[in-house]
Amino acid sequence: MSQQTDRENTPLEIGNGRLPEETADNARGLDLRDALNLEDAEERQETPAETIARLESELAEAKCQAANAIDKMQRTVAEYKNAGKRRERQIQERIGRATEGMIRQLLPVLDDLELAFQNVPAKVPREERAWLQGFEQIQQKLLDILSNAEVEPLAKDGEFDPNQHEAISHEPSVEVPSGHIIQTLRTGYRIQERILRPALVRVAQ
Repeated sequence: MSQQTDRENTPLEIGNGRLPEETADNARGLDLRDALNLEDAEERQETPAETIARLESELAEAKCQAANAIDKMQRTVAEYKNAGKRRERQIQERIGRATEGMIRQLLPVLDDLELAFQNVPAKVPREERAWLQGFEQIQQKLLDILSNAEVEPLAKDGEFDPNQHEAISHEPSVEVPSGHIIQTLRTGYRIQERILRPALVRVAQ
């Protein structure tokens, strides 16, 4: 049997404090790798300045993200408020159009009442005054409804204003100055600051 075989079958001698040559080589290899790993770890370790720089960079990025989130939130809130204002404005516009439509339907009734009162005889028999007063009350109630809706009649005399009056004729007059209203044939009305219907007038030349 060869010497190599004898060595393989020989038990390890640990009592003398020495390890077999192969085990010692393995131990030296482990020590070398551990040393290299420790050296790499020491090389990867940040310096205080690098740590501060990294933290400052992370803080700046976090601040940027927070600012973007706040800006997005503010934009969302502003859009929501604007949408609410648009809806409210649209509702008010619809209400305004409905109100104007109702008032326009009332105006011919007022025209008829006004024309009827213009043709009332100067002297009305006593027995007929009651119904005349009744119609006057109806006319006043209609005018009150218009007033509550911020509707008011336009001026029936004075200087002609093309923004408020519609001239159906221009006539010479010795009683009325030129450019002034001689007679209003149909009352005009405004709702708030907007002309609802111009007045039909005769104008002095």
